[in-house]
Formats: sequence, C-alpha cells, structure tokens
Amino acid sequence: MSTLTTLDVHENQVRVDHDNAREALDKILGHDLVNAVAKLRHGPGRTCEPLARVLDRAVADASAAGLDPGTLRVTSGRIEEGENIVRVRRKAHGKADWITSVTSNVSIELTPSGLYEIARSTPAPHAPAAPPAQAGDPAHPLVPELRDRLMDVIDPDLGINIVDLGFVRGVSVENTTAVLTMTLTSAACPLTGVMEDQIRKELLEGPTPPVDDFRIDWEWTPSWTPAEITPEGREQLRAIGFTI
Repeated sequence: MSTLTTLDVHENQVRVDHDNAREALDKILGHDLVNAVAKLRHGPGRTCEPLARVLDRAVADASAAGLDPGTLRVTSGRIEEGENIVRVRRKAHGKADWITSVTSNVSIELTPSGLYEIARSTPAPHAPAAPPAQAGDPAHPLVPELRDRLMDVIDPDLGINIVDLGFVRGVSVENTTAVLTMTLTSAACPLTGVMEDQIRKELLEGPTPPVDDFRIDWEWTPSWTPAEITPEGREQLRAIGFTI
C-alpha cells in the first residue's frame, strides 16, 4: 500500500495454524479494529480466538496512546510460520511424552479511517486545477498569533494538531476576519464540523480574541497527502507508535 501513517501490530509464536490465521486475517481486512475483534471472536463463520487476542492488545495499545480503536482500520497483514512450541506432558506412573503446538508470527497494519479512504480513492484522470488565490492579507501581523492558536486544535483521530498535520494551507486576515485555507484527509471526512467548533473556540472565545470572526475556505484539490505533515508532526506520530 502507499506510504500512509500506520500503526503496526506484531506478535510471534501465536498458537494458531498458519492457514486458519491467514483465512481469519482475510475476513477482517477493511474492518475497523473493534468490529474486527468481534468478527474474529463471534463469527459468523469460523472464529479465530488467538488472532482476536492479538487485536485485543492492539485495542489496549491504541487506547493508551489516546486513539479511538473504532477509527483504526485493518488494512493489511502478514502471517508467517513461527517456531513450534514443544513441551513435556507428564502422565501417570512417571511417564511423559512431548506435545508440539504449531504457531504463527502475526503482523497486522492498522490505518486511521480517513487515511484508509485516501488509499482506496482513485486519482482524478485530469490534472488538478490550481488552487484559488487566498483572500486577505497573509502578511498581516495577527497571522503568527492565529497560527499559534490553531496549534491547539487537535485532530480527534490522530491526537495531533491540525497545523503539524498539514491541514492548514494558509492563514490570512481580511478586515477583522481570519481567513483559513484548509483541507482534511477527505472531502467526506465526518470531522469537518468538529474542526470548525474547535477553531471557533480557539480564535473567537476568551478574554482577548484576535479577530471578530473567521472563515474556512475548504480546499480539496490537490488532495491532502502525508507529505504535508511537518517534521514536528511526524515526531509526534512516531512517539505514539505510528510509522510514517
């Protein structure tokens, strides 16, 4: 798949047959993490409790990192033969024999839902139109303060501010209105309203708001890509377990 921000789950010597593990993994590709666990554990069809337990730990790790497991999709994975576990089984009268358990090494890649949709989307067949010129004054003395305030607007899926994620493409001031040129991972992203509410709180509320109003000019062409994440944003994502 393309280089997207991902969370990798890896566990060796999971006590499950390779073929069963591969079949189970195929069943949950594209599902969110919570539903994938339920599907592995309760069906329909053949269940796979060992793989469900691997994803249980992924749910716990995501929650500990401040991520909503329901927003992570199972996007790919790999099942390899693991080293068999051999142990002694003791019987009556001092007798014993050997028990061999087949294991698999499991690797699963999880991607935030918004980025998953980007990966699945088909590029437009024509060259993207040039973005419109930004209204307002991008050199206005209030612009640095506005950018600082936007650093406190956090993407609920990733837990990183929208500036470091590259969602803010331009900031300017028109009279007493902040004009923001912004994008998200997808035009269909359900978080648009959440972002607007957070921005309103940061720019307009409090004892000394820098502007009287704000306007967001949403820009969907060209589409957002992970290349727009700042170096600081990449470091923050790595700190919570993502590879990018």
